[in-house]
Amino acid sequence: MIFYVAHREHAYTQAVVLLYHRTDLEAWFRLVRYEDAGLLRGVRAGVVIWSDMDRLTSDELSRAAGISAELADNTGLTQLNHPTASLQRFDLLRLLHADGSNAFRVFRPDELEEAIRYPVFIRDETGALYREPPLLHDRPALDAAIARLDGSDLVRPMVVEMIGSPGMDGYFRKYAAFRVGDTIYGQHCAMSKSWFVKNSPEQLLPAHIEEIRTYIDTNPDANAVMQVFEKARMQYGRIDYTFVDGRLVVFEINSNPTVLSDPPTPFAIYDPKPFADLQADALLALPQATEADSLAAIDTAHQSALAKLRRHYQMRRLKLTLRKVLRKRK
Repeated sequence: MIFYVAHREHAYTQAVVLLYHRTDLEAWFRLVRYEDAGLLRGVRAGVVIWSDMDRLTSDELSRAAGISAELADNTGLTQLNHPTASLQRFDLLRLLHADGSNAFRVFRPDELEEAIRYPVFIRDETGALYREPPLLHDRPALDAAIARLDGSDLVRPMVVEMIGSPGMDGYFRKYAAFRVGDTIYGQHCAMSKSWFVKNSPEQLLPAHIEEIRTYIDTNPDANAVMQVFEKARMQYGRIDYTFVDGRLVVFEINSNPTVLSDPPTPFAIYDPKPFADLQADALLALPQATEADSLAAIDTAHQSALAKLRRHYQMRRLKLTLRKVLRKRK
């Protein structure tokens, strides 16, 4: 059995795979909220995947680390990631710069160096970054932005030196690859004319589509990516990276990445099933993943969470379909 431990508000990352593309996975997969993680003490065999460490308080991390230590005595359980030993964003980026892997640096707002390289931007170490942050081109602009942090909702802000340049075609690129135990697979290559690459535009050039297919099919950076995961002491997650002057540069490793964002609709521009298969097959290949051992309390909580997610994605599917229909009528 695979026990996926996540923050209660972010248990949706596997939902589209479970509900639509690989329903067979549900027999071996259980969502576990951190507040219920103590129940894992009663499990005899399976895989425990710790995620969302960046979203936990120090007390929650300490409690999870204690449970992980207890589970380590159970030889029938395999644990991926560790609540406190796995590196979070800031510490990982500091390490990668120190060992010469990354050419950019990160700072805490109260620990800036005079030799900081501009432009920079500010982001939270916690959670995902959904909107393009403003680039700050000098110290006065940075100081003004830091002064405004007191009124923001950032939990652990970081000042990040911006790095990257567009390719010959004018597009910036962001690559993403998953690690699931011993498996590395390429998930996507997003392209944008903005330096902040979140997703590709809906209409890509044929050459871009072929480039993305080649990246996913050949998985060319698997060895280099695995080395970074090992440095981070993480056995599960998604790494986001690019290339600068031919060198792989890492942006982050997300411990609870969304595998597929949208439920299937008749208007999908690509077939998501192969991506769901990559994830599901990698999960099922983990040691003890198909050991039929769980607890009634874990099963009940999982079914309740999945039912809530099912309602959410049914509504999302309806909205996506209606939006496409309305666009076609215009």
